Amino acid sequence: MDIDTIIYAIVAAILLIRLWSVLGRRDSDDVTRPNPFVAPPSPQKETADAPFNPTDDTGQPIPRLVEPFVLPPNSLAGGLEKIQTMDPTFDEKKFLQGARSAFSMIIENFAANHIESIERLLGEKVLAHFRAAVLERQKTGQTMESKIISITEAEITAVKIEESKAFLTVRFVSLQENILRDASSHVLGGTIGKTEEVTDLWTFVRDVKAADPNWILIETHG
Repeated sequence: MDIDTIIYAIVAAILLIRLWSVLGRRDSDDVTRPNPFVAPPSPQKETADAPFNPTDDTGQPIPRLVEPFVLPPNSLAGGLEKIQTMDPTFDEKKFLQGARSAFSMIIENFAANHIESIERLLGEKVLAHFRAAVLERQKTGQTMESKIISITEAEITAVKIEESKAFLTVRFVSLQENILRDASSHVLGGTIGKTEEVTDLWTFVRDVKAADPNWILIETHG
């Protein structure tokens, strides 16, 4: 081995010793850096059984800056949410579609005195009122023609829940053609070919825990 090789070896050894002295040791105050290739632990999720209560470095609970939003139980949205909790199959849009169909069916069959076609959709008081109105028209010989041109609005305006029964009030705004005639077919009310805007408030009820999916009309206000 020549003298140059020996000198290079000595210099290399000195450099390695100095490099180790700088990088090879870790003081107790050094912070351990996280491994970037290891996924961080999943944050604790809040559940009903294990609510999430964050704490600071001292273990003291950190107050919530924003409380979780909870719908008021007496609000319209809160009532609809409660119905859906009681009956997961409940859908507001489907209910309103069914309410629209029921509205047209009930109005037109009531006018035509076809109570038997709609009695399954009516509560006892409404059914009794409709039958009395039909009997009165028949006694006087009057006839009524009602045609729903269109339902321009149908919205739920109120919700009430009593035990397992849900009560939904729907506001209907419709364009109708209504003609009332006497026994001689003379027009007593309405104008042939003329439509009128009519606003109705109807209340439907259903036991949401029962197998029967039908909503029953129990109250009407014109």
